[in-house]
Amino acid sequence: MADQSVDPSANAMEVRKHPRDWLANLVQKHAHRHPDMPVELQGKALVVAPMVDASDLPYRLLTRRYNANLCFTPMIHARLFTEREAYRRKFWKHTGMPAEDRPLIAQFCGHDKHVLLEAMKSIQHQVDGVDINCGCPQGIARRGRYGAFLMEEDEGDLIVDIVRHLVPNLDVPVSVKLRILPSRSPPDFEVPRYDETLDLYERLVDAGAAMLTIHGRTRLNKMDKIGASDWGFIRRVVERVGHRVPVVANGSIANLDEVRECLRVTGADGVMSSEG
Repeated sequence: MADQSVDPSANAMEVRKHPRDWLANLVQKHAHRHPDMPVELQGKALVVAPMVDASDLPYRLLTRRYNANLCFTPMIHARLFTEREAYRRKFWKHTGMPAEDRPLIAQFCGHDKHVLLEAMKSIQHQVDGVDINCGCPQGIARRGRYGAFLMEEDEGDLIVDIVRHLVPNLDVPVSVKLRILPSRSPPDFEVPRYDETLDLYERLVDAGAAMLTIHGRTRLNKMDKIGASDWGFIRRVVERVGHRVPVVANGSIANLDEVRECLRVTGADGVMSSEG
């Protein structure tokens, strides 16, 4: 594979809506809540992943006791959030979450940029950032045109357009959680489209994405075919865009030793963990 790294000086004069170090500054702002954080992990984002029916408020508060210094909400369906009060109440308090539940990023799914903006704008001042789910590999995501399937729609043009629409209309950082693009068809079914994926990631950063979280698997890597997360590829992402935005590594992280090893291998700004 060709080396896709770039000279950081090429973008030295780039002016972005949110500075490259916004994530590190956010973690540092709340560092007093984690006095026993291991020295080598101070300044790194240790992130609780968005998990459906799991990463709700009680669970997030529990994980924060054990040095999770950034949490994501579960994936929230943007259209349902704006249209159904009962659905909205399932995820959100009218006055926002308690101060103890910060820093917090709210993750939404959807394919309509106007609906996503409406949902995100309604809570943006009660969170530290908003995120677009481009990682869910389930059939319901295919039918709903969101999750990992959003990366492949219109050769990535749709998700790039969504980010380009959201960023200037929101005050908080807009991030994207992504997977690796799978092969288009057999016989190379198991060979991901690494270079196309890197190109798409760079387009998202060009559109204004303030952070990328990379799950080092394709949407085909699930259940009995899940395999290990490709930390080597995440390293390539860091080399490609890490001088412009923070990159968080996701996948194959189940204990503190794996946190340390993932950070060493990838050079990422943090790790996100759910169930391995």
